[in-house]
Amino acid sequence: MGQYRALYRETRPEVFSEILGQDYVVKVLKHQVETGTVSHAYLFCGTRGTGKTTTARILAKAVNCEREDRKDRPCGVCPTCRAIAEGKFMDVIEIDAASNNGVENIRELRENVNYPPAVGRKKVYIIDEVHMLSTGAFNALLKTLEEPPEDVIFILATTNPEKLPQTVLSRCMRLDFRRVSAGVLAENIHKICEDRGVSITEDALRLLAANADGSVRDSLSLLEQCISSGETVLDRDRVLEALGTVSEEFFTGLTDRVLEGDISGAFLLLDQALREGGDVRQLMRDWMGYYRSLLIARFVDQPEDMLNLSRENIEILKRQSRKIETADLNRAIITLARAINDARYSTQARTLMEVAIVTIAGGPAQPGAPAGGQARPEALADGQEGRADFAPPSQADATRPSREDAAQPRQEDLDELWESVFEALEPLHPKLNAMRRASLTGMGQEEYRVDADSPIDRMILKSDRDLIDREMSERAGRPLRMVLRGGKEAAEEERDEKLAREQDAASKLFGVPVRIVDDPE
Repeated sequence: MGQYRALYRETRPEVFSEILGQDYVVKVLKHQVETGTVSHAYLFCGTRGTGKTTTARILAKAVNCEREDRKDRPCGVCPTCRAIAEGKFMDVIEIDAASNNGVENIRELRENVNYPPAVGRKKVYIIDEVHMLSTGAFNALLKTLEEPPEDVIFILATTNPEKLPQTVLSRCMRLDFRRVSAGVLAENIHKICEDRGVSITEDALRLLAANADGSVRDSLSLLEQCISSGETVLDRDRVLEALGTVSEEFFTGLTDRVLEGDISGAFLLLDQALREGGDVRQLMRDWMGYYRSLLIARFVDQPEDMLNLSRENIEILKRQSRKIETADLNRAIITLARAINDARYSTQARTLMEVAIVTIAGGPAQPGAPAGGQARPEALADGQEGRADFAPPSQADATRPSREDAAQPRQEDLDELWESVFEALEPLHPKLNAMRRASLTGMGQEEYRVDADSPIDRMILKSDRDLIDREMSERAGRPLRMVLRGGKEAAEEERDEKLAREQDAASKLFGVPVRIVDDPE
């Protein structure tokens, strides 16, 4: 009995004509193979699962194929093509830059590149996730990349071309791989199901294609997840169960309850969906997609042209969209976008969704809120209470922690976020190992606080502040600026902040300005 192969591996394209959704890339590469004008270095860019590595292997086959007629290369069946497909061809070398990103790995490559091909016409180096190479490794690669031997081709693949040095970009022919359309993905899924004797409904096809988000590999992984239990009939409910989400009726009911201000009913509906196996992060993403559908139904005369939904569900969307003001639609989408982003680094994703429900529903009527009991969007977005400026302070107000303190992420989540930023930056900037000795200790709406005891570490972090700021802002979904503190400085600032909070609480309690003298003695 042979080893089981995943569906995306079993159905991997072997020749150019089988590549899905990358017509321009295929056209360019086929023309170069036919005319003998293949470049010495390529950069394949694009999101995951769009065929970068697969296309690189097919190009490696094309330049080494044993068939004499260039128009038919690669044939996919000759011994060379089969050996490359099975990963047994000596002159096609695949390197995973994520785990081989050091200078010594590239120096070894530079030494081996001077040897001629052992059995083929061309020696092909495929470097996957090339953006993970360290700065030293990139520098070691540059000269070889610019002037490789005539019988050597480099194919660099990456999901993050913006992280590559300009010196590397300028030495490669860049080809961008686009997300594959839902129609092409659905057609491919249908063909695979036919070949396997699986019957699949149109609704299930559209749902799988939509959730793949333009990735061929994701579409096949989702399909495999659905048929792995031996199902011979796939409908929408079976796909929803496999995806860990729920039917359209759930989002219709949840949205109705939110529109009515029935927060209790919305919580109970969410609890039922989670008890039935729904994934809370997937529910958040799908609910945001539902609000997008409401937006389209509100402004587009024929929304069925843009939405993969039944006529009945389209009518429900139109009915709901007439009940919602445009500002409330925008606020709901922004609220869910923030919740989805925050959930990436939190162990309390359910709580975040429940807070989003309260925010979108508007919560209880508050002084200073617009008519209808809806809280001001800006107040809700910032997590601030809408209260009248003239409201007298109470003892509860004086002793309650500030909203900024209450909204602070847990230290465990901050540590996880800081580690992810370090892992993204350290391969490109080894000196940022200083981040391991520093700590992310707080995050606000515009700033994040970093504590570093060593003056040298603080100097390194300051020199790369812009780089770290950019990475942190990308993860937080908003512009952030680093506030850097030293060990003693951090302790003093923390004491000053605590003193200021106590003074503010005392002033509110007594109704007059209070000054507390900090006497360590």
